[in-house]
Amino acid sequence: MKIEWNDLPGAGGLRAGQTRKGICGGLISAVRMTAAPDVQFDGKTHWHEQEQIVVVTEGNMRFVIDGRECSAGPGEMVFFPARSRHAAVGTGPEGAVYYEIFAPARPDLLPGWTGPSPLHFD
Repeated sequence: MKIEWNDLPGAGGLRAGQTRKGICGGLISAVRMTAAPDVQFDGKTHWHEQEQIVVVTEGNMRFVIDGRECSAGPGEMVFFPARSRHAAVGTGPEGAVYYEIFAPARPDLLPGWTGPSPLHFD
């Protein structure tokens, strides 16, 4: 099935300066995130049971994973193991567009979700 990201409804991101559009199947979900230029997130780590991969397509992102900082630019990926303590730290001057892929699926990322969040904050 082909999915047009531009046709999906948008929602706010976990932090100010982000917007997201998501899809969810029974076993996997994907979210297209857009972050504003020079956004500095609070760096507050969280964890969840899902494995996560971030694929950066535009701009640069900085992350913390289990106490170590890393960055990723266009065409680069970052892997977050299940239960790893992680956070987005910020973007560069051009902002960023990136995809987050989760397995098992995260239906909580869809607009209108009213169930419990799988996120645990430290």
